[in-house]
Formats: sequence, C-alpha cells, structure tokens
Amino acid sequence: MNTKSLPGWTTKVEEVANGVFKIKLTKNFGRKAEIVDNATDETIDKTLSYAFDIERSVSSNWNKFLFEFCLLRLTGKTITKESYYDKDFDSWLIEVGNKRLLYLGKESWLVSQTQDDNEWFDNYIIKDSEITYETVSLFLKHMT
Repeated sequence: MNTKSLPGWTTKVEEVANGVFKIKLTKNFGRKAEIVDNATDETIDKTLSYAFDIERSVSSNWNKFLFEFCLLRLTGKTITKESYYDKDFDSWLIEVGNKRLLYLGKESWLVSQTQDDNEWFDNYIIKDSEITYETVSLFLKHMT
C-alpha cells in the first residue's frame, strides 16, 4: 500500500492476528484514523475516508490539501496540466487528456469537465460542503 495515501499522512498496516490487520493513518500533528479488520480495499478506503474527514474539518488549507490529494490519486496518469492559484481564492485545475477537475475557490465548487471541439462542458458540480472522500474518488475515476 502506498504510504502516502493522503498528503501529510503516513500509513501503517500491521497484522495483529491471523488475517486481522490494523490500518492506521497518522498526521504529523498526531491525529489518527484507525481501523482493525481484514485488509481489503474496502477497509483501506474506509480508513482513508475517516482521515479525509479529519483533514476536512481541521485543515488550515483545505483547497491545497484537496489539490495534492487529487494529484496523488492520479499518480501514473498522464497529467497534461496542473495549476494551483493561491492568489485566486486557492482555486486549482488538473487536466488529464480531454478531462479536467477544477476547484473554484471563490464559489467553493468542485467541477468535473470534459472537452469536446475545444470547448469545456460541465459533467458534475458539487459544493464544498458536499465534498467527501467518496465523491472526489468518483470524480477522479471519471478522469481515467
């Protein structure tokens, strides 16, 4: 498992009994998200979701975390453009081919778009309050 599953978090997987694992994500300030269960992808995703929720509620720079999280999740894909605009309400964009993900900092919207004939069309738009580990994962899946 990637030990940098979330930006700024360290992942540790430890077998505590036969077929039972402790999956622990730790933030440098000591915050933890932990589950003891079998080490299936579902269990790992649940732990990541807990840590994502913690980050969302305590992060001093949520937009930057979300940008880095998306880049990390797209590792191995050909990213054609990535930009972070800290002077523009911490807005950002990531393009993979004819698809892109935008975070509009002023409006606090996450937008999934597809390009057709040099024009960008919205696929999905969600408000910042609706952003979860699961919704971002779905947006990223749409990009690949």
